[in-house]
Amino acid sequence: MIEVTIQLLGFIAAALLLIIGIAGMVFLDNIIKKIIAFTLLSDGVNILLVAIGYIEGGVVPILLPGMSTVEFTTHAALVFPVGIVLTNIVIGVSTTAILVALAIMLYRRYGTLKASVVLKGERR
Repeated sequence: MIEVTIQLLGFIAAALLLIIGIAGMVFLDNIIKKIIAFTLLSDGVNILLVAIGYIEGGVVPILLPGMSTVEFTTHAALVFPVGIVLTNIVIGVSTTAILVALAIMLYRRYGTLKASVVLKGERR
């Protein structure tokens, strides 16, 4: 039987979210659905970064009393990917808020949220 680790599941989930997000942004015509696809894409990147930073049996990256430096360096989880994920979450929420505000403005101007109509510039 194939041993499935948490890290492998993270990579699979990230790949699925990335594929769904990219496909949604490319193939869907509704702007709100494109924004949701963008959010899924961003979440897929976040899960990918967390999966990269995961270490099986890892410990918190703080040197605790009584812990040798060799044990710490071999078992400590990676800090950088988690920091990038936290930053990416803040940026993603801000970007999503701006995209929703733009979608509201486009709806008020064109009366629809179809990207094909908005790109043609047909006003209501």
